[in-house]
Amino acid sequence: MIVAARPVQSTIAAQLRYIATTTPRAPAIFYAGRVTSYAELYEQSVAAAKALLASGVKRGDRVGVLMGNQPEWLTMCFGSALIGAVLAPMNTWYKETELLWALRHSGARVLVASSTFLKQDYAGLFARLIPELADSKPGELKSPLVPELQTIAFLAEAPRGAFAWPRFLARGDEISSHDFASAAAAVLPTDPAFILYTSGSTADPKGVLLAQAHAVANGYDMGQRRFVNAEDRVWIGTPLFYALGAINALQVALAHGAAIVLQDYFEAGRTIEVVQATGATVYYGTGNMTRAILDHPSYEQRKIGSLQKGNAGTYADYKRMTLVEMGIRLASAAYGLTESYGNATVSHADDPLEAKINTNGTPLPGTELMIVDPVSREPLTQGETGLILLRGHVTPGYFQNPEETARAIGADGFFDTGDLGWLDSDGRLIFHSRLKEVIKTGGINVSPLELEQLLARHPAIAEAFVVGAPDKVRGEVIVAYVQTRGPVSEAEVKSFVSGQAASFKTPHRVFFRTEEQLPRLASGKVAKHVLAKEAAEAIR
Repeated sequence: MIVAARPVQSTIAAQLRYIATTTPRAPAIFYAGRVTSYAELYEQSVAAAKALLASGVKRGDRVGVLMGNQPEWLTMCFGSALIGAVLAPMNTWYKETELLWALRHSGARVLVASSTFLKQDYAGLFARLIPELADSKPGELKSPLVPELQTIAFLAEAPRGAFAWPRFLARGDEISSHDFASAAAAVLPTDPAFILYTSGSTADPKGVLLAQAHAVANGYDMGQRRFVNAEDRVWIGTPLFYALGAINALQVALAHGAAIVLQDYFEAGRTIEVVQATGATVYYGTGNMTRAILDHPSYEQRKIGSLQKGNAGTYADYKRMTLVEMGIRLASAAYGLTESYGNATVSHADDPLEAKINTNGTPLPGTELMIVDPVSREPLTQGETGLILLRGHVTPGYFQNPEETARAIGADGFFDTGDLGWLDSDGRLIFHSRLKEVIKTGGINVSPLELEQLLARHPAIAEAFVVGAPDKVRGEVIVAYVQTRGPVSEAEVKSFVSGQAASFKTPHRVFFRTEEQLPRLASGKVAKHVLAKEAAEAIR
């Protein structure tokens, strides 16, 4: 096993350059039967960086990307980092209005997009949404709808006014090596590398700024806890436009010189095929992905047996699926947010199984964690549940949103996660719940997460979502929404809970929903604020 030394490089671009120079033939990307070396990835990234410079992009300017998990996403990511531009990935699940909002908010000067992706015709969509495009010379777009956007490029067929990918890259031929080197030399470790948009629920998404140096340092330490090394092949199932992909899995691979295994989008059957074909060793999926893989008709443990380590997740039931059912025994438990560069705590890969299932690991180097009273903000002692605050590897703030930045980051530099948790005697974090989701019924606090995990253990329940609804007598009542995989009644669900937990945790009402009936955010997560509204109306 090759163990990487802690990077002395303090920017993403410098780390890529280091890997490409020291191990040029090492595989960087496995994708659709092709293998790209680190030397090739660096060369392609330099070409993208020069094309951006030719498009007028300067240090600090934003660059949008809109595509699935494919090599060009990485090329644009590293090309932007090479010249200090800020990558603003667009969510491929966004609708038209959401895409326009993100483009306007980020002030992206350049957008590179897939011509088509899944059911989306992006080339046709932007030709329709931005009528000025058809009358513009490529690279000279002027539209009041997206005033900062000047250049649009598509990976395949491009409408009038936009570049096709080869022509966009060819723009870089006019940039001299001296001009490129000057732009690259100006990049600072404190420069932001990403604006990652969090899922909006009742308000617009927040653009989380993430700096180059923190991404490199935290990526290394996350990989160390997971035993990742240069021989590994990191399967990234989550979309790269989210933190688990862009600032966690990708940075872990880069910091350790490991290869990245890509598939355009997640589909359980394809994942089994890709893992088997590439010999992927590191698992970076989410709990619902784990469940889908296990439930797929073609699943056999031997087919995904090369997966030995990676991300087990935050919640106990999902962790058990990954560690026990899928047999990825060295996967690590974790806790974190986009704002904490992916993870703030991670368990060691060889920690005892029950410790990984029941806790979320210890703080990473460079991250300071404190548990405080949610009201007084006074520090609490070990074992007491309180608000989780983080300092160190945390976002410098939200892009173009000083109000939310001031609300989240205190004068002492601690970031308010809005989450509740406590530390055990070994210093491991136990995540409890989201502070705003805690249900207070009859004067007693109830954690929705605890109930959701309990309900998911019922053999007839696939997923469960618990919310509170106003009640004149109790303050709030507990309402559970369950998706079933077999016949079960409301009375049976209540009896199941009351047989395993205190009586005050038993749901007052249980509603049954199919997968299609559950409201979803753009991230694919269930919109619990919508369920809470439905519950309030249903039990009035």
